[in-house]
Amino acid sequence: MTDLVVRAGLRLRPDGRDDDRGQLLGDRHVANQPRHDPLVVVYEDDDVVVVDKPPGLVTHPAYRNRDGTLWDLLVPWFTDRDLGRPAMLHRLDRATSGLLCVPKHLEAHRGLERALRAGRFEKGYLALARGRTDDEGTIDAPLARDPADRRRVVPCGAGKPARTRYNVVRRFSAHTLLRVTPETGRTHQIRAHLAMLGYPVAGDPLYGGADPALSRLFLHADRLAFPRVGGPGMVRCRAPLPVELRCVLHRLK
Repeated sequence: MTDLVVRAGLRLRPDGRDDDRGQLLGDRHVANQPRHDPLVVVYEDDDVVVVDKPPGLVTHPAYRNRDGTLWDLLVPWFTDRDLGRPAMLHRLDRATSGLLCVPKHLEAHRGLERALRAGRFEKGYLALARGRTDDEGTIDAPLARDPADRRRVVPCGAGKPARTRYNVVRRFSAHTLLRVTPETGRTHQIRAHLAMLGYPVAGDPLYGGADPALSRLFLHADRLAFPRVGGPGMVRCRAPLPVELRCVLHRLK
């Protein structure tokens, strides 16, 4: 059974040839909200759309972020296609960039939600950790909101189960580039787990990784795989590191 593999900004036909350039969702500026780069549509079919979220963009409206979110950008795009309102399946932290899958209809949402619960929704990240970690490891530590700072989550025996795997991609003098695979989807999971080990994500002041050389969190969701809703096999998407993160790695060399 052949999987469909998609590179960021390109859609590939099943024979592997380039079909067309990825579409761009226009920037929608909301009063008192920052402008963001247009969203790249990495993959689209009759059931889902996968976008590459830029850093600084909140995934969906919440108490302190009622507009100017990814959801707000998707609403007119969905409306133009008579798709109703988007229902977010999963999320990324505001400071994290990378791939997000958005179902186009209720049946797709339910099917992918079942895949999430069954562990068939695969997410992969690249993270730059401060310090030199072990070659590989698994962090199995429940997480709960920090009672002293509600913006954070901390390891807590009474928290929700959380499990993260990592392995080294490249070592630098004072940093380690990691391939990180979360097996659960808790808020701030990767950031909290790496900080627990003493290797916070570079550029993350909330978890002890503040770095004057970084203007953003070095955490990027570069891989995403999920079962095809309308057929067999998996859709596997890739999103390369944003240019500002590639520049960081170049400087570290």
